[in-house]
Amino acid sequence: MIVTDHKDLPTARLIINPRAGRGRGRRYARRLRHYLERSGLKFSASFSRSQGDVERQAMLACDSGCRHVVVVGGDGTLHEAVNGILKAGTDAALGLIPLGTGNDFAKAVNLPMEWRAACDLVVGRIGKPPRRIDAARCNDFYFANGLGMGLDACVTAASERLKWLPGSLSYVAALVQVMAQGIPRTQARIVHDGQVLEQEISLAVACNGQYIGGVFHIAPRAVNDDGLLQLVVAQGVSRRQVLALAPKVIRGTHEGVPEASFIDGKHFIVETELPLFVEADGEVRYRGARRIEIRVLPGALGVLA
Repeated sequence: MIVTDHKDLPTARLIINPRAGRGRGRRYARRLRHYLERSGLKFSASFSRSQGDVERQAMLACDSGCRHVVVVGGDGTLHEAVNGILKAGTDAALGLIPLGTGNDFAKAVNLPMEWRAACDLVVGRIGKPPRRIDAARCNDFYFANGLGMGLDACVTAASERLKWLPGSLSYVAALVQVMAQGIPRTQARIVHDGQVLEQEISLAVACNGQYIGGVFHIAPRAVNDDGLLQLVVAQGVSRRQVLALAPKVIRGTHEGVPEASFIDGKHFIVETELPLFVEADGEVRYRGARRIEIRVLPGALGVLA
C-alpha cells in the first residue's frame, strides 16, 4: 500500500455507487474507505442515492473548489462523474475504483481491476499532474469511452434487466435476447468532418476507448488521447451475420470484414430514418433518437491513471 503525506493537498471527494457490481459498492465501502484513510489522503465520502446523483455530487464538488473527484463503481458511475466534472467547467481530475460489470473505461486507461491496487494508483497520482485524455460531447451530454446507436444500445438496454448474471455475461445474454426480438436496421446519413456516407445501418459506435460491453473489442485502433474518435459502422445485418461477426468483435479481428466500416474523425452527425436507442459509456441516453451530433474534446479530461 502507498502511504503519502497529503497534509498540504486539497480535500478529495469520494462518491460510492452502492449498487455497482451487483451491490459490491455497498459491501466494499467500509473496507475501501479505511484503506484510503490509511494513506493519509483527506477526503469526504458519500453514497450516491439515485440515477443522476453522482453527476450532481461531482458537479457540486467541483463548484466548491475540489480538485480531485474519486468515484467507486462501473462505467455508468464513471459516465455521470464525467458529466458532472465537464459541466462544472473546472480542471478537477477524475479517479476511478472500478467495481462495475464491464469496466470498459478502466481498461481504456489501464486501471487495475483489483480494488486495493486501484486505490494505490489513485493515491499515488493525487498531487501530480493528471493524465489528459480526450472526451466527447453528444448533443447535450458528455462521454468518455464510447457512444453507441442501434444494436449496441439495444443490447445495453436489455442488459439492464440481466445485471444479476456474473461478469459480462449479462451483455452476451442481452445480445441473444435482442437477436431473438430482431436486429435494428434503418437507412442512415453520416456526416464526418465534411464527408457524407449514406447506407443502411444496424449500428454506429463512436469510440474513444477500444472496448464496449465488457467483452467486445470493437475498436482495436482507438486511442483516447489522439484528438480523434473512431466511428465503427455496421451495415444492416441479419441474425446469421451477427452470429458470425460477434466472435470476431470479441477478439477484435473484425477489421476488414465487408459488413464493418471504421472512420476516424473529430465531428460526426448521424441521422436515421427510424428512431434508434442510444447509449453512452454503458448508460442508455435515448430510447428513440433520429439525429445525434458528436464532437471530440481533445485533452478535456484529467484522470488519476
